[in-house]
Amino acid sequence: MKQIIDKNLKLENGSLLTIDEKYLKPLEEEINNFINSQEYMQQIDFAKQMLSVEIKYNNTIEGIYDELSFIEEVIQNNSSPESKKRKRILNLYRGYKYILTHDNINAQSLKELYQILSDGLLSDYDLQYMGQFYRQDAVYIYKTANIFQIPYKGVDENKLEEYMNYYFEYVNKQESLGESKFLKSQIMHFYFVYIHPYFDVNGRTSRTLAMWYLLNNKLYPYIIFNRAISFLRKDYINSIIKSRETGDLTFFLQYILNSVYKELEKEYIINNIKNIYSNNLTKEEIEIIQYVLTIKGNLTIKDIVTFYNQYNPKRSVEFIYNTRIKPLLEKNILLFGNETNSYINSNFKNCFLYFNPKLFDIDCQKLKYLDIKRLIK
Repeated sequence: MKQIIDKNLKLENGSLLTIDEKYLKPLEEEINNFINSQEYMQQIDFAKQMLSVEIKYNNTIEGIYDELSFIEEVIQNNSSPESKKRKRILNLYRGYKYILTHDNINAQSLKELYQILSDGLLSDYDLQYMGQFYRQDAVYIYKTANIFQIPYKGVDENKLEEYMNYYFEYVNKQESLGESKFLKSQIMHFYFVYIHPYFDVNGRTSRTLAMWYLLNNKLYPYIIFNRAISFLRKDYINSIIKSRETGDLTFFLQYILNSVYKELEKEYIINNIKNIYSNNLTKEEIEIIQYVLTIKGNLTIKDIVTFYNQYNPKRSVEFIYNTRIKPLLEKNILLFGNETNSYINSNFKNCFLYFNPKLFDIDCQKLKYLDIKRLIK
């Protein structure tokens, strides 16, 4: 049975947003049970070590692809000339620092956060028609890259203050309907995208707001939702469209819960590998392990290369093999399997790869989504 989320959370046609909380509750309880058995996930250090990774994937959702090594370099040298490419990284980094040191989510603090996230990224038109807090003209939201599709329209500019006031009331009121704080963070995420109070940088702002709420409530494991979304970006867009058109957020929230659960399972496996190697793994090595755990179907060198190039600036097979895959082979985290009929280069055949089974002294019954057996030789 569907319940109204809040008497003030409505669409412009007057219908109130709903949720089938009983449908979502069993899945959420599974996730909570999983997290409760992983003490390290519940520490703020878990959230902080995800910082550059979440910067990467918050931008990835917007179709912006940066390597982790470049993100780290930009953060460490943040006084260097700031091109637009560097701005997109530094703005998120500075935005994350802001939400880590500010608690109150209100119109003024959102304005300050948005100024950080959008700094140097807005067009002259955006700046000209920006009011004290929100846009003063219409904004159109395209569902796909096909500009001939009829776009959605953000909430009418004359109603923005009303809708955003309702938004902040919801953010700062006690949870209702047995609603969890994680689901609330994602309702915030969805409704902000629906309102679309700015001309640009709405998506990154909505996800940073959700992260802000999670950090305020010490729900550290859940901040990996950006990474979860980026691996299933098409489903993310479709779930937003379906919930927007029906007013039923169950579709969107189910997608988010399932996606986050998969990433938490990956973190469980990665944490075990990190412990075996005394945390002596680079972020790039950990990233490749994540990719291996995400890839469906066959796992060869070329499969990893193809997947890598979907989420990073495109690199040659030789570069990715030598700098990303080979270090994991040298550490015996990955092992060679049978050769295929194709070649990496004229002297080196493509081959299957597997995880070293000695790394998997874990409780596989904890895993709902990941089939580890297919990844072990």
